[in-house]
Amino acid sequence: MTAAPDFKIAVRTNAIIGESPIWSARRNRLLWVDIMGRQVHSYDPATGHDDIIDVPGDVGLLAESATGQIVLGLGCELASLGADGRIERFARAPNADQAFRFNDGKYDRQGRLWTGLMNKEGQKGVGILYRFDPDGTWHIADTGFDLPNGLEWSRDGQTLYYTDSHKGEIYAYDFDPATGEISNRRLFFGMDPKEGKPDGLTMDSTGHLLSVLFDGSAIARIAPDGSLERLIPLPVPRPTSCSFGGDGRTLFVTTARIGLTDERIACAPASGALLEVDYEEAV
Repeated sequence: MTAAPDFKIAVRTNAIIGESPIWSARRNRLLWVDIMGRQVHSYDPATGHDDIIDVPGDVGLLAESATGQIVLGLGCELASLGADGRIERFARAPNADQAFRFNDGKYDRQGRLWTGLMNKEGQKGVGILYRFDPDGTWHIADTGFDLPNGLEWSRDGQTLYYTDSHKGEIYAYDFDPATGEISNRRLFFGMDPKEGKPDGLTMDSTGHLLSVLFDGSAIARIAPDGSLERLIPLPVPRPTSCSFGGDGRTLFVTTARIGLTDERIACAPASGALLEVDYEEAV
């Protein structure tokens, strides 16, 4: 563990589960959600202002398409979020069930949306990784996850990384950009979940994966060979995900309050806030 980097609270809020941060270059804003608070946030670093849109359900996914469309995962349904705040549902997961919801997701470079479906009651082995193609067709890419979570691609686009938080594992797959098919699943990184559960994933400019550790108070910086290069400490027990801002240097980190006692929150008052870290100083 290295010395804790300096951090700022970008948005002081009490998110139940802050998640899915993405930088929108079109909007010059950091978009993120509070899953169980049922809110979509839009943060402007230039002004410090954070706009909030309430949504009609748990929002486990926020992604931006190449055309700038904002897509939300509301329960087991995909919905577009218009500039006026209007929400239009347009697709439903084939295995939709009240006990499930989407959890995290991203578009690949070819415009396919990848997202996981998780069991809200903690049932193991039933999580699904989906691929939703531009033509509106669903494909089951892989199954058998306890808690499907963060995903990311290698810088050359040839490898897909995918997280099962409850198992403490990140997998690597060979990725075919032309077809969207994945193959050759193997364990890329693993850790004892008691030490922290890998959650959101982001790739830095040097090819290191950043896996945010829920219940680990840190971000794991993972080298291209799958070894742990370092831990970047954070001032909260339950960070969830991270995304670089438009300058490529500022790292925004979402956090959660869910399950924390009043005593733990008193010791970590930034829990639930959106944090800001100077990544170059941190590494």
